[in-house]
Amino acid sequence: MALNNFIRLTGAKNEQDLAQSLIDEHIKIHGIEFIYMPRTFVNTKTVMREVSSSKFEKSFPLEGYIENYEGFGDQYNLLTKFGVRSTAEMQITISQARFAELITPVLQREGGLGISVPVRPIEGDLVYFPLGDILFEIKHVKHTAPTFYALGKNYCYVLECEMFELGDEKIETGIGSIDDDFATLGYNVTMSLSGVGATAAAVTSLVNGGIHKINIFNEGTGFTADPTVLISKPNGTGRRATAVAITTSNSQGSRSLQEFRITDPGFGYTTSPSITITPVDGQGGGVSLGVGIATTGAVGIVTVTVGGEGYILPPTISFTSAPSGGVTAIGTAILVNGVVDNIVTTNAGYGYTVAPLITVGAAGTVGVGTFSYGMILTGSASSTTAYATSWDATTNTLLAKDLTGKFSVGELIVGTAKTTGETIAYRLNSINYNDDETNIDSYGDNISFQSEGNSILDFTEKNPFGDCLLYTSPSPRD
Repeated sequence: MALNNFIRLTGAKNEQDLAQSLIDEHIKIHGIEFIYMPRTFVNTKTVMREVSSSKFEKSFPLEGYIENYEGFGDQYNLLTKFGVRSTAEMQITISQARFAELITPVLQREGGLGISVPVRPIEGDLVYFPLGDILFEIKHVKHTAPTFYALGKNYCYVLECEMFELGDEKIETGIGSIDDDFATLGYNVTMSLSGVGATAAAVTSLVNGGIHKINIFNEGTGFTADPTVLISKPNGTGRRATAVAITTSNSQGSRSLQEFRITDPGFGYTTSPSITITPVDGQGGGVSLGVGIATTGAVGIVTVTVGGEGYILPPTISFTSAPSGGVTAIGTAILVNGVVDNIVTTNAGYGYTVAPLITVGAAGTVGVGTFSYGMILTGSASSTTAYATSWDATTNTLLAKDLTGKFSVGELIVGTAKTTGETIAYRLNSINYNDDETNIDSYGDNISFQSEGNSILDFTEKNPFGDCLLYTSPSPRD
């Protein structure tokens, strides 16, 4: 008999365990430690069962033996029309018993990752090669190598891997050496954020004979935009008052006047001035108004001395109360990019003997916590979501990708810490949607190639390969 008749070829568990132990020991002695990363399917369509997105958030240390230890295969680097492309390949032998012992129970205990619970390495999973700082994707798994059912059992998996090319996958294993390589790959927006906002400040002076308030008796209708406002001059010496009209949508689907904001109450008025409302496009009318004159002690022009920063909504404006018999002024803040740009009055008040003090509401306190890679970001006003890729706490610069819309300047960018549940929120000062400056490929030579090509070939020439002679038809005499 050609085969060993002293050992059963099937069902010999003791011999199988011995062979498995010898193979495991050999791999531990001659192999290296890899990081095995199973793929998690985030969204699977139900019609064709295709996977629209996936991520890698689990990692397992696992020893393996490199079969092609002399290199990463033929044609390691290829020059394509898109640049240099790495085609590194690697064959890794791992123990079936070690995989079933270390990885399979964890995945089964958590209910599996994705469509089904994997009990073996799956094509599409990743293997991190620490010596080269390279991620390989499993393209094929051999079950019968290097032996074919020795003693009736297979003992190894041979993972045929190629260098991983990132698509829309998200990598958030928590291992910095892995996540950092792919954190900012792809299209990223750059957001400049602010933490604790600075409170604005303003001062004013008193005027006599200024516009106290413009009362709206009939708000009109049919406006398509805020109309212009012209207030007549005082009868004698003085300064013309100025104001702006604010409209709002009404139940008829058009716009009507909501309020007047006095930008300058003027002075020197002894009788009520006339007010002319001019629609910007001729649409709208039917407004009737009343004007109140403050003969003494009205709030004049409000000057913003400190604009503050970090405001999301216009802050409250408070004036010190007017003396008995007077009316306390009411003001409204105008914001530009989170800064108080101007303060106007909807009621200039009257009866003041000294200029009132102006108190501007605080911008609020945010900027607590630290954004982390993979955190889901949400805009408080726009409801836009994104995926955090990089956070610089020194400059308050946040990089994000996979936006579902556009963030609004001035809103809060909110995230939630995965471990503690802490809410992280910062105000958005500015956002740069141009990724060219923040994600430059240090190995890309496209501009250099273009410049050299322009110096060799004249692309303005229509026929660079010869001169085309114009055809002249012969004359009748020829």
